[in-house]
Amino acid sequence: MTTIASDRMRIRYTKADAAQMLSISISTLDRLRMAGKIIGRVDGGRVFFDHDELVSYSKSCTPEGDE
Repeated sequence: MTTIASDRMRIRYTKADAAQMLSISISTLDRLRMAGKIIGRVDGGRVFFDHDELVSYSKSCTPEGDE
């Protein structure tokens, strides 16, 4: 019997790509990360953002005009 690993592949983005996906500037992304509102992970001295983290953050934001 062959067992297939059920681990999902982790997709991660650079700061520039993450900022573009969220339609914000890199400096805004840095401020959000420093405030603990979005989690970035350091690997090799560079900050990366997991796809699931970006999706989670975007879902937590109130759409403009709904306040």
